[in-house]
Amino acid sequence: MDAPWTLRDAIRPGVLAVRNFYRIFLFFQSFAIGLYFAYYHLPAVHVACDAFAAWKASGGPLLSALLTAIAGTLLPETARTIVGPDRSWSIARVRRLGWNFLFFAVNGLLVDLFYLLQASLFGVGSTLKIVLPKMSLDFFGFIPWVALPMSVSYFLWLELGWSPLSILRAWSWRLYRDRVLPLMIPDFVYWGPLLFFLYGLPLSLQVPFFLLAFSGWSLAFVFIGSHGLDAKK
Repeated sequence: MDAPWTLRDAIRPGVLAVRNFYRIFLFFQSFAIGLYFAYYHLPAVHVACDAFAAWKASGGPLLSALLTAIAGTLLPETARTIVGPDRSWSIARVRRLGWNFLFFAVNGLLVDLFYLLQASLFGVGSTLKIVLPKMSLDFFGFIPWVALPMSVSYFLWLELGWSPLSILRAWSWRLYRDRVLPLMIPDFVYWGPLLFFLYGLPLSLQVPFFLLAFSGWSLAFVFIGSHGLDAKK
C-alpha cells in the first residue's frame, strides 16, 4: 500500500527548490523591482524600456513566445551552470532543454493573452483598484487552474510519452494534490511581491517585466515539476 499523504511530503519539493535556488530568486526579484523604480525615476531607463516594449509589441504574440522560451531556458540554465547546483552538461540535459524551450514558448503565448484579457477586464494603471483584482485573478484563477495544470501535463508528457489518453487518465485529484500543490508554494513566494509591481506598469511593459522575472522562476519550476521524473523512466 502507498504511504499516507502528508502536507509535509507535498510541500517538500517546493521547500527544496527555494532552498537550492534562493540566491537566484533574490537576484531576479531584486533586479526586477529595481528596474521598476528605475523606470519611473531615471529618464534613460524609461526611454530604454519603452524602446524595448515597442520592439516587443511590433513582433506580437509570436515574439513573446520566443522571448519567454529564451528567458525560461537559456538564461536560467546559464545561471544554473555558473552558480550551481548543477554545473554538468549531458545529452539528456540538452534534450530536456529543447523540450523546455518549446513548452515555455507556448507559456509565453498564454501569458501575453492573459495580460491582454486582464487589461480589458480591469483596465491599466497602478492603483490598488486595478492591481489587486489582477493579482487575485492571477493567483487564484490562472495559476492554480490553468498555468500549473498545463505545466504538470507537460511533465506527464515527458514521463508517459505523447499519449493524450494516458495523460488524461493520469489526471485526478490525487495527481493535482501531489504535483500541482508543490508548485504553488514557491510560486506564491516568488511571484507574490513581483506581481504587485508588474501590474502597476503600463501594459506594454508587463510582458518585458515578466520575462525578466520568469528567468528566475523557471529554475525552480523545472526542478519541482520534474521531481522524481528520472526515477519513473
